[in-house]
Amino acid sequence: MSKLVEIAVPIPLKGLFTYGAPEEFAAMLQIGRRVIIPFGSKIRSGFIVGFQESPPAGVEIKNIISVPDEAPYFSPVMWNFYNWIADYYMCSAGLTLKTALPPGSDKKSSAWVRLTPEGMDWPTGRPDLTFPPKFLKSSAISRKELESAIGRSVVEHAVKDGFLTVEQRIAKSRSTIRPHDPFVFLEAENTPAEVPELTEAQSKATAEINSSLRQNQFAPFLLYGVTGSGKTEVYLQAINTALEEGKRVLALVPEIALTPQLAFRFMSRVQGRVSVFHSGYTAAQRKNEWRRIAAGKIQVVIAARSGIFLPMDDLGLIIVDEEHDSSYKQSDGCPYNARDMAIARAKMQNASIILGSATPSFETFINCNKGKIKRLDLPTRFHGGALPKVELVNLKECKISKTSLLTPTLLQSIEATLDKKEQAIIFLNRRGFDTFALCKSCGFVFKCPNCDISLTHHKKSKDLKCHLCGYAQISPPLCPKCHSEKVFFGGIGTQKLEEELIERFPNARVERLDSDTSRKRENLESILKRFREREIDILTGTQIIVKGHDFPGISLVGVLCGDASLHFPDFRSGERTFQMLTQVAGRTGRESDSGKVILQTFDPTHEAIARAAVHDYEGYFEWDSITRRELLYPPYGYLILIRVDGADERRVESKAIKIGRAARILKSGNPHIQILGPAPAPIKKIIGKFRWQILLKSPERSRVRLLTRRLIEDGHLTGQGVRVVIDVDPIELM
Repeated sequence: MSKLVEIAVPIPLKGLFTYGAPEEFAAMLQIGRRVIIPFGSKIRSGFIVGFQESPPAGVEIKNIISVPDEAPYFSPVMWNFYNWIADYYMCSAGLTLKTALPPGSDKKSSAWVRLTPEGMDWPTGRPDLTFPPKFLKSSAISRKELESAIGRSVVEHAVKDGFLTVEQRIAKSRSTIRPHDPFVFLEAENTPAEVPELTEAQSKATAEINSSLRQNQFAPFLLYGVTGSGKTEVYLQAINTALEEGKRVLALVPEIALTPQLAFRFMSRVQGRVSVFHSGYTAAQRKNEWRRIAAGKIQVVIAARSGIFLPMDDLGLIIVDEEHDSSYKQSDGCPYNARDMAIARAKMQNASIILGSATPSFETFINCNKGKIKRLDLPTRFHGGALPKVELVNLKECKISKTSLLTPTLLQSIEATLDKKEQAIIFLNRRGFDTFALCKSCGFVFKCPNCDISLTHHKKSKDLKCHLCGYAQISPPLCPKCHSEKVFFGGIGTQKLEEELIERFPNARVERLDSDTSRKRENLESILKRFREREIDILTGTQIIVKGHDFPGISLVGVLCGDASLHFPDFRSGERTFQMLTQVAGRTGRESDSGKVILQTFDPTHEAIARAAVHDYEGYFEWDSITRRELLYPPYGYLILIRVDGADERRVESKAIKIGRAARILKSGNPHIQILGPAPAPIKKIIGKFRWQILLKSPERSRVRLLTRRLIEDGHLTGQGVRVVIDVDPIELM
């Protein structure tokens, strides 16, 4: 008799599916085991997540086809965690599983055609057609491949005449692991490094964390340390304690760029096998690392946000470095926040968790004030020196050309830095050469046809690009509207900045680091390595250069336009600006007192700018909290954003209005919930999809969750021709 198993299929469908497991598979039925199942007209992978005593009423039970001979992808402990994520973010279990598992773990069949006995002579009877050689050799081929060779109608007629039969097949996995890749097998021989003497604050923080690790209980910490205070050394001390206790460690970082730097530091100090895991790997590499981690072969994993799903049942410590960073929030699929999920996972597994930052998120800081998270301060820099001096330059009072943001003050500082054989970082959070293109005759602005933003001019590739969807077109010599030759390229991007720096400082070695120059991981690593080894004098770039890097040779940081992100229509724009400016300023003076920051701004009196200039996080927190408290924005209120998108603008608008109306009816009589919208998103169109949104807000988390669940249960959040996305605890509202 078949045993009944519950199967989760990694697709965005509600619920689990019941299948029968024939007796021959009885010994292989484990939670997390991949199985091959019939699913509709296809064959695909599913994962065992439970067992049933009796079948659901009125449902025909199909049997599992096969159970691949491989270890389970996840354990009951991890399935409980995935299920919790699905419930919290109001996603289906299938979508959560699709988000969690590595690429290649979900297999689905495709149509193949095979010659029937009656059709064995069919190809020879059609000399007018060119058949693929492998089809003639094996009599079987994917239907798509045969149709592309001889035409769809020919294949359809052959099937109808009985010459071909159609069947579903799942392609076999291909292993493309490259053993020579230095980021796949980082557990190579450890090189012992000298252990520095801890400061008093580091010693106190380490003692607190180590005490909790030895008690094997949930303990959340905020390691609140100024830039350069030695947070990584505290991480390393805690990691070795966790390993001594027989536990494993997961360290999350916001950017792929930070993983190699952290990995090599960990390898030189940690007594265990270290590995890294992130989206920069091929699908085969990620799947291979997942299996090694699941098998317990790795003790310490450094990962980007997707690492929160890794199968480690014996976790003793989770580290979230730069915990404030918005990169921890997933924007598509199941929109989870890896930092928040790390706290939940640590609680489930009785682990300690360290959230590290010089500029904590407001949510984390308020939880410290409430006593939910233990705050550990590192108030001074490791070398004992002062934080860098920040000089504000008011751009409204400077005489600079329209094609440059390099003020005389900054130029003089760069020259003085080069004279001292020291290094400089020049920060501009806009990539490209020119940030917009327009016609001076008729005012036509070159915009992306798929998104509601202007195109950016890239001089080297001689094209206009969209930085949201990737659309590109050749830079036109004439205006497409009035055919004038007066096409003007305006604004300043990192390419133009790099060109100007090379022109002004011809003897300096200038490099640019942004997403254009770092698309390949080897390019990114090469630039960072050469800058660390002082083979680059001036490094210019976007926010990728400000996140957690430790370069001792930097004595000058220049910020070209400190308020560029300050006036976005988002309640977090001030917080993000403060964090970014504090982080970029922290790159200088890390091993001496010679660090200097030139912060150029059009609004030097704004609290985010003025407080960042004096490194006053708590002052800015108190100032911004006044408005947030009044308007019930996080951390004093809870948000759920419902976004509707689709290709048909009218249909999207209509659906959003219906959801807004339904939400107001359901919440009637409840003054503790506010509903903003529906309204077009600030960026109205992205990748060909029009976007509207409704924001639910309340001082109580349970109220917005209950209202959203009622909208789901009553069928208001589904629709034909549109997609409705529920974003719990949204990070940005753009």
